[in-house]
Amino acid sequence: MSEEKHLVDLFYPSEEKRREHLERGSKLSKLPQDYITSLELEQLSRLICPEYSAGALNVFTQLSTDPETLDYRLDILEDFLNVPSLEAVLYENVHKLYINEHVNVQKLGLADSFFALNQRFESLKTYIDCITKCHEFCDKNKDRFRSAALKGLAEYFSSVYNSEYFDEVKRETDECLNILAKGIRSVTVGINFDDMLRPTEAMLISVSTDKIKKKGRFDWLFGRTGDSGRAIGKTHSLYNENGGTNDLEAPLFRELKEVNSEYISHLDTAIRAYFKKSTEDILTFESQMSFYIGAKKLVEAARARGLGMCRPKYLPMEERKMNAKGIFDLSFYIQMVGSDPMGSLKDKIITNDCRFDGDGRFFVLTGANNGGKTTFTRAIGIIQVFAQAGLYVPCTECEISPVDYIYTHFPKEEEVGLNTSRFTQECKQFKETVDTATKYSLLLLNESIQSTTPTECVYIATELTKIFRCIGVRGVYATHLLELAKSLDRLNEEVEGDSKLVSLVTTVDTSDGNRRLYRIERAEPQEFGYARTIYEKFGVSFEEVKRRQGR
Repeated sequence: MSEEKHLVDLFYPSEEKRREHLERGSKLSKLPQDYITSLELEQLSRLICPEYSAGALNVFTQLSTDPETLDYRLDILEDFLNVPSLEAVLYENVHKLYINEHVNVQKLGLADSFFALNQRFESLKTYIDCITKCHEFCDKNKDRFRSAALKGLAEYFSSVYNSEYFDEVKRETDECLNILAKGIRSVTVGINFDDMLRPTEAMLISVSTDKIKKKGRFDWLFGRTGDSGRAIGKTHSLYNENGGTNDLEAPLFRELKEVNSEYISHLDTAIRAYFKKSTEDILTFESQMSFYIGAKKLVEAARARGLGMCRPKYLPMEERKMNAKGIFDLSFYIQMVGSDPMGSLKDKIITNDCRFDGDGRFFVLTGANNGGKTTFTRAIGIIQVFAQAGLYVPCTECEISPVDYIYTHFPKEEEVGLNTSRFTQECKQFKETVDTATKYSLLLLNESIQSTTPTECVYIATELTKIFRCIGVRGVYATHLLELAKSLDRLNEEVEGDSKLVSLVTTVDTSDGNRRLYRIERAEPQEFGYARTIYEKFGVSFEEVKRRQGR
């Protein structure tokens, strides 16, 4: 008998790696969790894995830094991408296995009627068919699998299919189904009546391989066949000693099971020994498989709409680099798909490039209102999360170093207008960030420090930027504080650190009414944010009001 195997773990290449990641996730959960909301990770989790979104979010928030685990997951994703029928075969059959184990197979010994017993065996037959189909598919395609996990899956199904347990379950199931279908065609039950012809007692008379045939008009009621007056089971009374009534059907079936125990007991023992460990395996495997199926569909959908998604190449964490081309914001992508589910997005979503290295690791991004600052900043964070989840990232090329954590400071809707409390909250958040961030961290700021006087905003933002350079974090600060952006060269000279501060700007077409181009470039900050074009777009014009007033 071959050694039985557990279903492969699609997230971790070993039990040791699984424990390490769970411990890491537990430690990270004690740090600020703002990035989950800022990067809309809950929405992305539901997009990828609607049935198991909590599990998907857990993968996102572990922020794995282990290249072995990340490449292990990417290899699995590529098997799903490169073997198209893998999704259909696995999902259909593994889902059936999960439903059968939880609903029917585990309750085999609890059947309370031959109808229920037959249902249990039919479910067991479904289990056998699912294992057989998965084994045959994996065996046929095992040379196409590149991931260690899918090769292990082929070995798992082979071990189950060729095990003594499986062979025994298959043989006994077929035998029992044949007996149920052909052997037990009828049972004879004797019923005693009282003087008023009300049933008072019932007993099992016989079990037959033939159906009961109708005789004369009254023979079926008063006739006698064979030794039908002798019961083969106990007598069950309708009335109990307390004056109440009993259920006659349940005890009669229990006796039928005792008469036919040879068909059930041995099989029940065999499958329970096997299923005791496999139920949890299948539940875990189904949720993990759904994660990859959702990720595969996202990649295919984005590509079909003219956008690129690629496998990231991991750089050493110590290099603290990212070089990504053709990046786009997945959250914005979801909005666009919602408004135009079938259309191409190639010309509607503008992509950009981003590079973190020795020539620039912390960027102050300024420029036109509605020019793409927020989407660019969020896109950087989502790329980092997806890369450290072991998924394809939303860009055409990507080399990336893992980060130890992601800190974000995005304004919250409920804080808008509550300047004092918002500023106090921001100060608390920055205190926590400054105390825990390292040179391996990623920091994303979106319109932070906007809730006090302009002069104080510039002063505090400048002091924080100096701190970020000193710590060495890499990140993006999207802001309207032009004075900060203009001072970056000076700050690079004044403050020691290896996170060079660089200015980024959003671009506009000044020859076309300051039309937003949504391109992000390294350049000196521009003097105006072009808010005037938005203001005028909504018809708020002093000249127009004066004209209406006749002045």
